[in-house]
Amino acid sequence: MTDVNYDNIERYLSGSMTDKERHHFEAELDENEDLAQELHFYMYVNQSISECLYHTPIEELTFGKAKNKDQLDLGRIKWIALIGIGIIFGAMLFWSPWKIYRQIDASAVQMGTVNTEGLPVGNKYADIIQLFNDGKYEEVLPLLNSALTEQPNDLYIRYYRGLTFLNLKYLGSARRDLLKIYTENTPQMYDAAYYIALSYLEEQDDYKESARNWLDKIPLDAPIHSKAEALRKLL
Repeated sequence: MTDVNYDNIERYLSGSMTDKERHHFEAELDENEDLAQELHFYMYVNQSISECLYHTPIEELTFGKAKNKDQLDLGRIKWIALIGIGIIFGAMLFWSPWKIYRQIDASAVQMGTVNTEGLPVGNKYADIIQLFNDGKYEEVLPLLNSALTEQPNDLYIRYYRGLTFLNLKYLGSARRDLLKIYTENTPQMYDAAYYIALSYLEEQDDYKESARNWLDKIPLDAPIHSKAEALRKLL
């Protein structure tokens, strides 16, 4: 949890700081990214709550009480809302954003109908393609294994078996297949690097440094680079 003084944020936005305090706060904003993010988040929440509360007729909020009591109640409501939103964001962080990212991304991959040489394989592997694209990884794995037993050098099948292992959380096996794709300089080599990085983020221990190392291997001109950068920001 970052050490952010929320009273200073409130005083800065309300204009109650002295000139010296304001200059010091703004200088800290330039150097402290966490503080800047909290300030922007606070501004967003404050605006959203204000739009909700202050567009409600004051009579509905006061129930006949004095105006200064209304203002106090509104302030309390605002802080309660801020705390509630903070709890929600904390829960999101607790669930590890990179795990959410992997579940969305790795399982969303669809098996193509052309191999690494650009040749159509739809008829040959129709059952495999159908099961993989339906997300039936436990069912498709034996078929992928059989296909690789017959054709051990089939990098097309090996790539999708690596993704199948990843979705089943057989992480060591996933990395072995994907490493083969990467070292063979196939068209999917940087995709393989990306999914190897994801596999490290699925480990029980902290392998974020290993994940970063694999993300670093993905060049700017790789189609998957934007996803790699998005994932890097979650680390």
